[in-house]
Formats: sequence, C-alpha cells, structure tokens
Amino acid sequence: MEFKKIIVILLITITIIIGIMFGVSYGWYAYSNAESKISGTTIKEVPTVIFAQTEYISSSQTMPIYDNDRHNYANKNSFTITINENLKDYQIGIEISLINISMASELKIPNYKYELIQDGVVVSKGDFSSLGQATTLTLLPTTLINPNTYPQTYTYELLIWLSDDGTNQNNLMNKGFSAKVNVNSALKK
Repeated sequence: MEFKKIIVILLITITIIIGIMFGVSYGWYAYSNAESKISGTTIKEVPTVIFAQTEYISSSQTMPIYDNDRHNYANKNSFTITINENLKDYQIGIEISLINISMASELKIPNYKYELIQDGVVVSKGDFSSLGQATTLTLLPTTLINPNTYPQTYTYELLIWLSDDGTNQNNLMNKGFSAKVNVNSALKK
C-alpha cells in the first residue's frame, strides 16, 4: 500500500513538472516571436497658450469711450501663443473665439465693439450686434500660422468697449458683459 502511494505521488509530481515545462516553453516561444504592428505617433505638445490675467474677460460697468482711446480704456485680455520646436513639421491652425458669452441685451448693438490684435496688427474687429441668442462668437476663424523660427511666440490683445457716438448713452452704462476667451488649435502633417 505504501508503494502505491509513492507511485501516485510520483506520477502527480511528474505531470506537474511536465505541465510547467510546456507552459514555460510556450511562453518563451510566444515572447520571442511576438511583434508589434502599432505605427502611430503621439505629439507631446500643442501650441502653448498663456493668459496674462485670466482666460475670462468681463465688465460690470460699461462706460462709453472714443474709439481712438480704446487702447487706454477698453476692457483688455492679453495672451500669448507659443509654437514650440517639436511642432516644426506640422501645419498649425489657430482659432480664437469667445464662448459662454453673457451680456445685457442692450449691449447687442453696433457701438459695442471688439478688436483682436496680434503683435500690434489688428487681425479681427467687429461688434456684437449680430450675436442674437448665441453664446459663442468666433473672433478669428481657423488661420494657418507659419513660424519663421522655433520657438515662436505670438502676442494677442483683445479689446472690448462701448464706442461713444456723441449721443446720450446713459441707458447703456453699468450693463454687464462676460465671456471666456477660447483658443483651439489643429495640427496637420
């Protein structure tokens, strides 16, 4: 009886050892013949956007100002967009818009204006008269940027003001406006 127990234990042990050997052999075979067919790339960076204050622009006290005084008295939001060297092989499209616009309906007039300046040059200007019920306004539609050197930084300034037209605009004073400046980018190789 004792001999039969030893034989059974020995057979079980040999079966386990053979199973382990086959498992390890197959694992090694599968590992050594494995191949990867992934051929995608990942861009680690996109254009860097840095706001001087915050990405929000707002006014709770609207005062009429002359158009030629807008650089001194208008509501301003300044930001930079930097195109880093790792993006030099790509075409870069930038779109700048105002989103989540909340404003008094009295300000949706041709005299409530905006101006977007890039490196001292006006790239977009307009007013809020056509906004209607929308809460988004595209300031600069998708525009390709072609830097000369890398990294290249572009400086933007958004101005929003109530233009003084020489009439009584007291009913427009102290009306509210707020929005978020949104910068989207798209890359193409």
